[in-house]
Amino acid sequence: MISKKADAQVSKKLDTLFQTLVQQNAFSGSVLVADHGKPIYQKSFGYTNQDTKVPIDKNTMFELASIAKQFTAMAIVQLHQKGKLKYEDTLKRYFPELPYSDITINDLVHHTSGIPDFLGWGAKEVDITKINFNKDILESLQKNKVKTLFKPGVNTAYSNTNYVLLALIAEKVSGIDFATYLRKNIFGPLNMMHTQVYGQRYAKNKINNYAYGYIYDPIKDKYLLSDSTEKYQLFFDGVAGPYGISSTAEDLLKWDQALYTEKLANKQEIKNVFAPYLLKDGKPAELMGFPYGFGWMINEPQGFYLHTGGYPGYATLIVRYFKNQTVIVLMNNYNRINIYELGFNIENIINNREYAIPEVKKSATVLSVTAEKLVKFAGEYRSKDSPDFRFTIVNKDNQLYAQLTGQSSYKVYPETQNTFFYTAVEAKIVFAEDKNGRVVKLTLKQNGRELEFIKT
Repeated sequence: MISKKADAQVSKKLDTLFQTLVQQNAFSGSVLVADHGKPIYQKSFGYTNQDTKVPIDKNTMFELASIAKQFTAMAIVQLHQKGKLKYEDTLKRYFPELPYSDITINDLVHHTSGIPDFLGWGAKEVDITKINFNKDILESLQKNKVKTLFKPGVNTAYSNTNYVLLALIAEKVSGIDFATYLRKNIFGPLNMMHTQVYGQRYAKNKINNYAYGYIYDPIKDKYLLSDSTEKYQLFFDGVAGPYGISSTAEDLLKWDQALYTEKLANKQEIKNVFAPYLLKDGKPAELMGFPYGFGWMINEPQGFYLHTGGYPGYATLIVRYFKNQTVIVLMNNYNRINIYELGFNIENIINNREYAIPEVKKSATVLSVTAEKLVKFAGEYRSKDSPDFRFTIVNKDNQLYAQLTGQSSYKVYPETQNTFFYTAVEAKIVFAEDKNGRVVKLTLKQNGRELEFIKT
């Protein structure tokens, strides 16, 4: 364990880190760093609502975004332990009307199903004039016979649709709705009193101490309520499983510590949670370079498990180090700093290494790109490594929109004549031209990775 003297030093450095970010208007949220389950740093910054200026406190609940997948996966683990399902069960067993014969529960858990992400859907797939729920996603998959990107088990592609289907399977097998299942079997037993399945817009019983989500607009140099910028957040508000769970940092620490015990599942099942899953060619199923377990990215060489979450207005992080240290960050201001960079520097502080203040996205001066050139960028681009993955670039009223297969369409803005940046996520697109000035490819730069797409 960290000594009391070291605790004080860690706490002081962490406070410097977060106070600096707050002064730069780059951080709003809750932070908890623990050693063997004991918090050594716990603070909240910013406001639940930027209009009313209600301060965030330790009981403020945040949308967890993709950290919610851990709870959905645990529901599957518990039902497996009870003999209610098998990881090798096919999706056809539970939903025979779906057009997928060989996809298993394992494929859904580990993102090896190839089913595209429903967050890229619009009016063609669902009714965008109402709030959609898990059953609506299922009905659309059945009705539209959505094709997979690849055969199950041969590749990985992060898809929120997988965890919608897992939540539906949990309901079907347990005989109770997903929210009730989690409350009775996970949140209740762990005394997670400030955690629940929650949709801010459809919920009848509103959470009073709830953090509204804000997105930084570098063009206007201000934060905007996420509802005003990302409309799909409204019509997919009823979905739960891939996201749709709200919690606090303290409750997530209870969750973290329970995974060292058998309160939720036996030792063998917990071991499976953190075990890499293998593709059919024997290679690990990886996302962002990490082998993927049951809702956890696995980094054995550096000794930790982690998952992040990103949803309009929210950025979240939970890291479990093998030496029983925990980092939890819940933010309700999105896309001003990189959550991975923040986590990396928190880790440096814990381990008494040099750290840096994460780079803060500045207000942007958008360059003027001619309408003629914008037209040249428009078109379809195929992944160099995975032809099923495509980028579609649309030019509408001299504004570029970029859409990756299975994802939503986002505005992108010119940083240079050939480099465009997102405001909804931390990413850039770089277009390349040949000697004749013809656009031939684009490169997506995100989280330290570069993916190349060739124009068709």
